[in-house]
Amino acid sequence: MDVVTMEITEVVTLVNEWGTEPCRVDGRAPRPGPELTTLADELHPIFVTTDPATRARLVTGLLRLTGVRPELSPEQAPTWSVDDPTQSTRAAAALALRHHLTEHPGRLGLCADDQCADVYVDASPAGKRRFCCLTCQNRARAAAFRRRKAQLGETSRDQLR
Repeated sequence: MDVVTMEITEVVTLVNEWGTEPCRVDGRAPRPGPELTTLADELHPIFVTTDPATRARLVTGLLRLTGVRPELSPEQAPTWSVDDPTQSTRAAAALALRHHLTEHPGRLGLCADDQCADVYVDASPAGKRRFCCLTCQNRARAAAFRRRKAQLGETSRDQLR
């Protein structure tokens, strides 16, 4: 059976909407579909780790698990196939990650906001993205501002004593 292609943004959506950890931290239930939740939970650590060797090992493990293999069609178009049709989505996600990490190593991540466990793909020109969305970035910045303001307040009170 041919593997349908999946974009890396679709992998991110899969992990964030069906993954146990992103949903738990957000306080929401994963979407229905236990097989997608299992897959999302297998993919989440690939985004979480910052070690390239660990990422490569995890993606390679998924590729081996699915038994995905390249094929050439009579039209000379490269395709990928799996023997077990139930592995098609897992293979598509693993291939999307393989392709992305080959082209853009280190451009996957876990949101830096303490109140979020969503993952993201860094498409920024500088490659310094740290948050999954502007909401998390603004929440983290506001919390940092409040901490600094509180520390300054304590310092000022200590100086008055």
